Amino acid sequence: MLFALTVLLSASLVFLVQPMLARLLLPYFGGGAQIWTAALLFFQTALLGGYLYAHLLSRYANLTQQRLWHSGLLLLAVASLLLLDAKPDPQAAPLSGILSYLALAIGLPYLLLSATAPLVQHWFAARYPQQSPYRLYALSNLGSFAALLSYPFLVEPYLALPQQQAYWTGGFILFSGCILVLLWHSLAQSKLLPSAPLTLRRGHSGRYLALSAAGVVLLLAVTQQLTQNVPPVPFLWVVPLALYLLSFTLVFNRDSWYQRAIWLYLFAICLVVALLLFYLGRQFDWLSQLLLYLMLLFSGCMLCHGELARSKPSREQLTAFYLLLAAGGVLGGLLVNLLAPLLFSRYWEFPLVLLAILWLVTLHNWRRQAVWQTATALLAGGIFIGSFLLIEQQLGRQDISSSRNFYGSLIVRDVELNGQRQRQLIDGTTSHGAQYLDESKAMQPLSYYRPGTGVALAIAHFLPADPARSSSQLSRRHLGLVGLGAGALAAYGRSGDLLQFYEINPAVIEAAQQHFSYLAQSEAEIRLQLGDARQLLQQQLAEQGSQQFDLLVLDAFSSDAIPQHLLTTEALALYWQHLLPDGVLAVHISNNYLDLSSVLRNQAVALGLDAVFIPTPADTDNPAATEWVLLSRNQRFLQQDSIRQASRPWPRPLRPEVRWTDQHSNLFQVLK
Repeated sequence: MLFALTVLLSASLVFLVQPMLARLLLPYFGGGAQIWTAALLFFQTALLGGYLYAHLLSRYANLTQQRLWHSGLLLLAVASLLLLDAKPDPQAAPLSGILSYLALAIGLPYLLLSATAPLVQHWFAARYPQQSPYRLYALSNLGSFAALLSYPFLVEPYLALPQQQAYWTGGFILFSGCILVLLWHSLAQSKLLPSAPLTLRRGHSGRYLALSAAGVVLLLAVTQQLTQNVPPVPFLWVVPLALYLLSFTLVFNRDSWYQRAIWLYLFAICLVVALLLFYLGRQFDWLSQLLLYLMLLFSGCMLCHGELARSKPSREQLTAFYLLLAAGGVLGGLLVNLLAPLLFSRYWEFPLVLLAILWLVTLHNWRRQAVWQTATALLAGGIFIGSFLLIEQQLGRQDISSSRNFYGSLIVRDVELNGQRQRQLIDGTTSHGAQYLDESKAMQPLSYYRPGTGVALAIAHFLPADPARSSSQLSRRHLGLVGLGAGALAAYGRSGDLLQFYEINPAVIEAAQQHFSYLAQSEAEIRLQLGDARQLLQQQLAEQGSQQFDLLVLDAFSSDAIPQHLLTTEALALYWQHLLPDGVLAVHISNNYLDLSSVLRNQAVALGLDAVFIPTPADTDNPAATEWVLLSRNQRFLQQDSIRQASRPWPRPLRPEVRWTDQHSNLFQVLK
């Protein structure tokens, strides 16, 4: 009983701390989905370290030495929990900053938790030599699965981050007590079975690594695709990871639960679905996308992990076997986080890992299988990847440039709309600015920023509350703009104005300067600030005081996802410290999946502001409908005919319970 309890508790703690700390990291590094991918790289690496520690301890230390070493490290890990209160460094490079913070805050406790499953199985094999320890591995994954699903539904909705950290700390102390009792009492009369090195037939080690790496790459690639258009909240992190773990639970618990032919057939159907999702995903509602991506992920993971379970070695080699699986996981994480951004300007690891899984499973025994089976597998894979290449070639004919970095994939593409040539900046799957290629129309803003939209009206018709300030206001306006895009809002700048852009992605700045002319041709003075807007504004407030903006524009989307930390109560309070008392905050809320109107209306009430909703329908030159919200106390500005005539009733009734803070925000409340 104690063996099972210890494994369940350790697995639960491992997979509760992952979304908890990734959630904490979001405001420090831009709020994008890549934070979760980077965090998973750390957790996979720490898992490898834990498995290596378990293998070395069980292979080279006797029971007395194991007791002393493990007990001492557990006590040190409990003491290190004080570092959970450490804060990340937002000035660090994103990947290195995330990895260094996690290593400091949770490194040793996480390593020992990761080592628990193989170590406890090793001890169980010594205590109960007639029973299979692999059932404990399935139990471990079941505990992980349950913990992951509990986070978005039970933990995050009801506990603020400090409370989550406090409860997790208590759970780790309880876990440490269970391990100590198990070591010094339950194993008192046991004779440990020596751990054997992993001796496999030629090619088996490489296959273990490849299958394990493919499963992790598929997990990360699917999560990335899911969170391109919906904010990367824990729900969209943990559900894919939970299914990944469930596949381990099923195949290692009972051999009959993995039927290769059934899962291969389902996976083949999913390959066609993958083609549609990759290029036409925005045509599906978010729930359909979620279900289709998860079906693809689960069938692929069942193949990868089912093949691993079918070829698992004897129990004497289990710690070495788990070490290889963890090494494959780290390899997969490195491929997605380090290699893929260097090699690909799009998320090509998604179709490539699907092809790899298909061929790993179908061509493993190609020397012994029928020629027609090998030929069918090669042909199916060729058709699949060929379809991607063909579509990519057709879509990419008008591409001017493409790039990819930590913050995502960016494409500059020329298109023709209504007989007019436009250049678009595409972030993920969404256009984030466009410009006419005709020089006579080049300074006419398009898309979400065209004349008549909420932000255009706010800039063009801003008036100070005090008429005495009008003359100076007309000569020099100070505008803050969160999110650069193609730089279209610079077209509204007048001589004497100061426009201060805040942009976290250096690739966006490069694209706006090299491929669009809004910034270069603007009459206003332009200043570009590189970094997360909230972090920069906080730093400026501390070092320079208020920026005294007349107008602050908030438009920091990445594809259709929004950084939630820019819309919390604390964030809006910061913005108003930088705005003049009669200033205006303009927030872009156009979104295919989320209704942010209640979020902003409730924030306005809390700050004593009026909120005005200004939608703009699509037209022939601008196929995207646009929604802006203007927040201000300035009645002289809000009561102008141009603002009143453009404003419309709110699209949905107010929901008073929708309140976002740094410690708590609920995506489900705002899904359309």
